[in-house]
Amino acid sequence: MKLSQDITTIFSSETNEQSTFGDSLKRINHKSFGVFLAVLALPSALPIPAPGYSTPFGILLVALGVQIAINRQYLWFPKFVKDKPLPSAKESKMLQGMIRFLEFFEQFLKPRIKVLSKGVFYRFVGVLVMFCGLSMILPIPLTNTIPAFGTFLLGLGLMEEDGVAILLGALTAVLGIGFTSLIIYLFTRFGLEGVNTFKDWIKSLI
Repeated sequence: MKLSQDITTIFSSETNEQSTFGDSLKRINHKSFGVFLAVLALPSALPIPAPGYSTPFGILLVALGVQIAINRQYLWFPKFVKDKPLPSAKESKMLQGMIRFLEFFEQFLKPRIKVLSKGVFYRFVGVLVMFCGLSMILPIPLTNTIPAFGTFLLGLGLMEEDGVAILLGALTAVLGIGFTSLIIYLFTRFGLEGVNTFKDWIKSLI
């Protein structure tokens, strides 16, 4: 099943009641790490990021990264997280946008260089996800999109055992973490004004 179909499964309900995070976890537990990495990172990785998701989803990604780094085989979240309700895929415009965004990337995914999705490489992915999640948590401009996109690619790579996607995701994640480190330096040295000046400079280059 493709990730775009998995997302519909995650946010669907088998009853008339609203689906919860825990319900979705049960439906796709066989490949939950890759799926949830991609799903939690995607709102912040979109060309026009969805506001309000980076901090809470960043916290969840840190928790996911820790579990991957210690080589857990099954995803775990505390009960209060599992009980959180999810929006319906049919009702949310953001979810429909996510699905269209995913459908573009899915055509390039296939199992290859599988060694990068296992063993020490798998655990290294967890470390990268931890730092990317921390970057997304920070309430500072420019620290969300690049780490989120790197995490999104890592999730796709793990789900499909696609080493090329994992490699691209790792490179993007390292770039995002480095960029965040620079932003933190500018913020601590020059304050928000320094960050805004750097932001304006970036915009002038685009």
